[in-house]
Amino acid sequence: MNPKISLEQWRALMSVVDAGGYAQAAEALHKSQSAITYAVQKLESVLGVKAFEVRGRKAVLTPTGQLLYRRAKTLLDDAESLERAA
Repeated sequence: MNPKISLEQWRALMSVVDAGGYAQAAEALHKSQSAITYAVQKLESVLGVKAFEVRGRKAVLTPTGQLLYRRAKTLLDDAESLERAA
């Protein structure tokens, strides 16, 4: 089975949470805000879920988003570990 979501999309999701928003995530990843927004929206579309809900000007994780965040963190940590081992 080929994954439908790239590591970059998972990284975008995590960065939005860790950095505190889309604009901050874009700055941290050296990408445009629209690229980060697109990556997260594509992830949500492919999976058929909503990871974030917007409250005022803040994007907040949904319960599903919280699960995805935790799993994405494990996935990216494992990918980094694999690269170090190689």
